[in-house]
Amino acid sequence: MRYFKKHAISLDDIKLIVITHVHFDHVGGLKNLKTRCRCPVAVHAGAASALSDGTVFFPPGTNLLGKMASLLGSKVGKTFMKYPSVKPDILVSEEMSLAPFGVSGKIIPTPGHTTNSLTVLLTSGEAFVGDLAANYLPANLGPIFPPFAEDVEALLQSWEVLLKAGAKIICPGHGRPFSAHLLRRKMQSLRNQAQCCVP
Repeated sequence: MRYFKKHAISLDDIKLIVITHVHFDHVGGLKNLKTRCRCPVAVHAGAASALSDGTVFFPPGTNLLGKMASLLGSKVGKTFMKYPSVKPDILVSEEMSLAPFGVSGKIIPTPGHTTNSLTVLLTSGEAFVGDLAANYLPANLGPIFPPFAEDVEALLQSWEVLLKAGAKIICPGHGRPFSAHLLRRKMQSLRNQAQCCVP
């Protein structure tokens, strides 16, 4: 709530809460926020039961550090990563316009980090991607490749979907926003590496 006060955002101005994916670090404060805002929560239809049950799941790692963290998280997650369950109001399974909520943009399913990940893409080009991308340096992988993903190939395809949809600025759940040009460059680099490895 300190963030809202710092930026002079009234809770009454929040008309919808969009969950990019159901992991404890993204939904831990959801119940409190929903209670205060008194607004609906949108989540991917495939993640609705997990959110309603308060299910804890730690995704697979994409690198050595991520794999080690995933192994540890899967062992202690149910004890230390619990979050209050929340019943979602809107289930998303395809593109959804945000115009009814006074926002010029849409919600897009973007699987990869999780099977049921969502991205909010504004008409102005800002893409709020959750953990579909990151802007820090885990295990020297670079500033935008996430250390955890259920499906790396699906993740790269989701990057391509966002770029084709007009994403200009990538706003990750962890780290600062960055240009979509960097996302395109990283995607091409990873594609080239994969082709080089094919016998």
